[in-house]
Amino acid sequence: MLISPYRKPYITPPAEHPRLMLRAKDIERVKKNIALNECKMSADIWRELCEKRISCIGATPDFGTYDLSEYLAVEAKALNALLSCSEADAREAIDSAIFLLENSEFDKGIMKARWSGHLIFVCAEVYDWCYAYLSANEKALIISKCEQMAENYFEMGYPPAKQSAISGHGSEAQLLRDLLALGIAVYDERPDIYDFCAGRIIDEYVPSYDFMFAGGFHHQGPTYGSYRYTCLLWSALLFYSMSGQKIFTEKLAELAESFIYLTRGDGQTVRLGDDTYEYKAPYLSRAPFTVPMFFAAAYTGREQYYEVFRKGLDREYLLPSKCGMDYYAEGSFGEGLFSPVAHLLWNGLSPKIKKGKQPHYRYFGYPNGITVWNDGERVVLMKIGELWGSNHDHLDTGCFQIYCGGALATDSGVYDSYHTPHRMNYTIRTSAHNCLTVFDPERPLYDEWKDGAAYDGGTRRPCAGKEPKTLEAWQENYKMATVISHTESNELCEIVGDMTEAYSHTCDKVIRKMRWEPTRASFGVLTVEDTVESKSKEFIKAVHIHCQTQPKAIDNRVIIDNGEYELVCRVLSPQNARIELIGGEGRKFEIDGVNYDTNNKENTEAGWGQIVVTDILPEKKTNFKVEMEIVKKENV
Repeated sequence: MLISPYRKPYITPPAEHPRLMLRAKDIERVKKNIALNECKMSADIWRELCEKRISCIGATPDFGTYDLSEYLAVEAKALNALLSCSEADAREAIDSAIFLLENSEFDKGIMKARWSGHLIFVCAEVYDWCYAYLSANEKALIISKCEQMAENYFEMGYPPAKQSAISGHGSEAQLLRDLLALGIAVYDERPDIYDFCAGRIIDEYVPSYDFMFAGGFHHQGPTYGSYRYTCLLWSALLFYSMSGQKIFTEKLAELAESFIYLTRGDGQTVRLGDDTYEYKAPYLSRAPFTVPMFFAAAYTGREQYYEVFRKGLDREYLLPSKCGMDYYAEGSFGEGLFSPVAHLLWNGLSPKIKKGKQPHYRYFGYPNGITVWNDGERVVLMKIGELWGSNHDHLDTGCFQIYCGGALATDSGVYDSYHTPHRMNYTIRTSAHNCLTVFDPERPLYDEWKDGAAYDGGTRRPCAGKEPKTLEAWQENYKMATVISHTESNELCEIVGDMTEAYSHTCDKVIRKMRWEPTRASFGVLTVEDTVESKSKEFIKAVHIHCQTQPKAIDNRVIIDNGEYELVCRVLSPQNARIELIGGEGRKFEIDGVNYDTNNKENTEAGWGQIVVTDILPEKKTNFKVEMEIVKKENV
């Protein structure tokens, strides 16, 4: 029995089955979904999975016994048993689940917490949906085996007391779906499991997420942010489908809007933070937010989210062709985070509502401080970044990005894996983004960089990059900047931030103002101004602008060409600035004279290199002003 340190949850599972993902009143809606044209692909795959034989060999045997398709098949068989009320169908689902429990091993799997968690979740579905056909011994066996799985393989431990709600794997499915689902299913026999898991979510995760998402944005970026948003919505929907109560702030619903604003005209997403889509799922489906949009739609009923989901839905999302290691194939999430059964059960869960046309501009407030302009053709992102999230968040306080017909000013580098030299020395660093650096020629080894990473003159790295353990620690120790003002309209988007805290080791004052004028000139102008006061006049202050193709220097302009449009960059201040073009073969990923290369360049926007604007006068105070105008090629 688990002893919970948390308060008794104010929501508890009802004394009836089913109660996991649906109640008895929902069965008619599910049957109607099966017959709907919009659910036809899911219904067809569900029937196909019901016929699948379970072997527990593993889709990628070198990494263990995990085969995503088999887990989806057991889930399908369980739903079939629930709808048919057939003992024979229930027996097939129960025997299949127990077979997997008794024969699975994940010791070889680098994703063993996710894979074993998926098995626990599927067994919870079988337990709840086939409850009337389980013997007492089978109930005890399923509970015991699932607890053993969690104890052996979960990074959060069992009971799940480790890791954090803020970032890292603690904000994924281990607790938010897998063990919560188990707790709901077995509540009659083992209420302690639910009390611990739901208690932690309500006591710790709810206040953390209510704060984190107050600005309607996920600090872990579009890739990890959307994955973890999906896990969070799993917990929200498990509570909601069971009780009709929503435990998180309404801002949780708005967060999905940020993914719409971050979607570019080519169907890809603005690069923020580590981006697994670039090399694991190279945007081939051109719909990276399909999966999270379904869960956001189910939670809110907003037709806007359903439209994005329906437009991007592909068989790969429902039953990935690669069911072992490559769980991100074509953009699918794997681990059953989306499945034909989830679609059939939760489609139409909330009453559908329409929302008026969204404006081209949106400000995402504290703790983010981000303004995005997206009119379908042009995407301009201006990020102050008030709190840094560590983990998959980059050191990009004050960054901007411009897209029009192609990436013009963007991030560079690629997320080739978490601990690679390329990522640690280049990709996450300030100078790999359209940011400011203040370089100390003595190259001090700050405590926060004692892991030996290269020195680039960028922002500080709070707590040596360790993930914040609590909401209070995040608020207190990871502050990087403060938004001073922001303005949004059809003629002007402007954001001003005090970034002194991010540069407190090298500067006494850093203010960045980013001003986007979409109606100025032919296709808009972004102006970036910096006021910098360094602690020493010997420190080298520079502004970085990254591009995907080799830029051209013409008189006092630098031109970036990446498709139908060009970006014309003019340095207005300081007048004595040195403008360098650093990139190309052997210099694409250069930090302090060293190129930190990567083998993962295919299907990425790793970049050609950068334009570096440097103040050459040895003064403590510098004012930078750079104008960037989007121009159609024939008008240059």
